[in-house]
Amino acid sequence: MTLLAEPLVVYGPRRTDALASRSDALVALKQLVDPKAKKKPAMHAGDLAVITSPGGHSAWALDQMSLDGTPLTGLVVLSNTGDIWLVSAVALAKTPPMKSVRMELKQSAIVPTGMTGGAKLDPAARAAADKLTRGLAAQQVWGDDLASRTDAVVIGPAAGDVTRGKADIKKMWKKRVKQNVREVAVGDVAAAATPDGQLAWASAPVVRFMDDEEPLPLRVFAVFEKDGADWKMIALEEALAVDEPGAGAQLAKTPAPPLPKAADAPAPPPPADTTATPKKKKKKKKKPPPPSDDSG
Repeated sequence: MTLLAEPLVVYGPRRTDALASRSDALVALKQLVDPKAKKKPAMHAGDLAVITSPGGHSAWALDQMSLDGTPLTGLVVLSNTGDIWLVSAVALAKTPPMKSVRMELKQSAIVPTGMTGGAKLDPAARAAADKLTRGLAAQQVWGDDLASRTDAVVIGPAAGDVTRGKADIKKMWKKRVKQNVREVAVGDVAAAATPDGQLAWASAPVVRFMDDEEPLPLRVFAVFEKDGADWKMIALEEALAVDEPGAGAQLAKTPAPPLPKAADAPAPPPPADTTATPKKKKKKKKKPPPPSDDSG
């Protein structure tokens, strides 16, 4: 039944994992989780959260899990048709310690997940893809959306790098902007909307730049919710893959985008004029008292 359903898109957790059909995803999954195999990998789910869209016919989910002891994060988009829930898109990523990531960067072994292909741009999700693209260089575009939702989440590339909720995301994003974080796409943007038109996802391989850090290849995968005529970002994952040394050498040569422009500061008030002579106040003349009546 699932093979006859709409396409499934999967990115990660490796550089070569960019699957654009449900059958390809099932074949790839069987290499890791074969029900007929004698030795099966130990898979443990962690902190699953599922958030439905308005109308209840689509949803997005986040899970932190492990496969044979390897930590993974998964950001998933689901659709409901005829009371059957099916996965529409998945972004999987291993989350190594940041110390390990920096070591692999020195060998140019860090690449975005799913660099070998993937889905196309669905016209129904073009506005969501445009917002993803705008936010690459102007990160506050994403931050304003994410910090407005109590159920929003930001998933980073390293172990334990998960931020949830308005207050924590706002605090984290303030630091991100201060560090001049900006990203540049190094591949095509893909996007699609759920059949009910309430959710969309958009994704692209990028290189992230920030102060005092080496350029970091990543795949950004974002979930958007329909908000009137606009799309509002409600979940963001930035994922990396560790590949052979030198696999990311070309990406490391990506030119850095210009620094984000600082917001226009309000004009200061004009200085006080100290040369002008203050005007003296005129003293009011006192009226003479009325004459006394001595006739009595």
